[in-house]
Amino acid sequence: MQGPIAIFSDNDRAIDYPNVICFYQYIQCEDTEAASVYENACCCLIDYREPGQAVQKANQIRSQFPQMPLLLVTDVTIPFSDQHMVQITGVGRLRLLFWQANDTEEMLSEIQSLLYPEYSTKSQHIAFILSVYNEEQRFVHVKTFAERLQAFIRSHIIEGSIYLIDDGSHDGTNALIKALEAATDLSVNRINQNLSPLLQTRELGRNTRKAGTYLEGMRTIGADYYVFVDADDSFFIEDIARMINVVQQGYYDVVIGTKDMTAENRSLLRSVVSFGKRVISRPFLPTGVVDSQTGLKVMSSVAVKRMFPHLKEQLGLALDLEMMFIAKRLQLRVLQLPVKCIDRDGSHIHVWKDSIRFLRSIIDIWRLDRRVR
Repeated sequence: MQGPIAIFSDNDRAIDYPNVICFYQYIQCEDTEAASVYENACCCLIDYREPGQAVQKANQIRSQFPQMPLLLVTDVTIPFSDQHMVQITGVGRLRLLFWQANDTEEMLSEIQSLLYPEYSTKSQHIAFILSVYNEEQRFVHVKTFAERLQAFIRSHIIEGSIYLIDDGSHDGTNALIKALEAATDLSVNRINQNLSPLLQTRELGRNTRKAGTYLEGMRTIGADYYVFVDADDSFFIEDIARMINVVQQGYYDVVIGTKDMTAENRSLLRSVVSFGKRVISRPFLPTGVVDSQTGLKVMSSVAVKRMFPHLKEQLGLALDLEMMFIAKRLQLRVLQLPVKCIDRDGSHIHVWKDSIRFLRSIIDIWRLDRRVR
């Protein structure tokens, strides 16, 4: 008979373990417990807020039982990095779970992969995160793009979901996206119909100039891959599919698009300003990246979880640049690909005002993030 799961926790995340792991026997251990209490455990679950404390407990366990499987629980607000993971000794299997409220399925999946690594537990899930703001007059583009994505997911991905996140709109945008959600058949070709509906809407209640929608998606949406894309049907499904395929190969952590050579309907002023931004931001960008501001990015869950603790909502549109600078500091593997783009009329970008904000943000990014590692 398989032994129980030994749980070590400071209860900071208030996870209801009796209900979450109800299919398993478990024992809740104190820091001072003798090793004999958990020597027959099938695995140990370590849930401390501070990464250093979690590593210390893991090594304490592994000093007695080097082959003990370990599941470390953290969340995206905590900078739990590779530098912490490599400090853990022993030869047993090791998994890191980024906990989200009520994400019972994910924890059970991780436990299963520890105990039965020979069995596949779930298919990969892709989250498409679309930021919308005051799009009532241009909603035909939002609706068209959402429909294109739905057709793409149903035909080629199966486990994918679209998240329309309202960035504090003052017009009728929120009502329109909720009507679109209500009119969408959420269950066609869905494997986990209740956990990953085809289309969801969320509302921030404040305008964050896109940054808050990215961070809301990173913080609250569980996925294996994240696609951040403008909602106004300015990008082509073929380019999105190509970028997803590259990230899924596993070598690159982040793939971002650049539209500077392909954008249609772009004014001369915007072209000149875009060139200036590229020159100024070059020292902040990973090798091979020349443009951070194109609104199409695909990231692995590993990249999202490593970057999130360092990202700041107050940077607004400059969050795109901060993401690239953080990726550079963390030595993530980033690839940039040219993508086709149509610059839609009615954009909320104010060329001169936003350019001044961008310059100020560059100073803030350097001041706040240059020591990230």
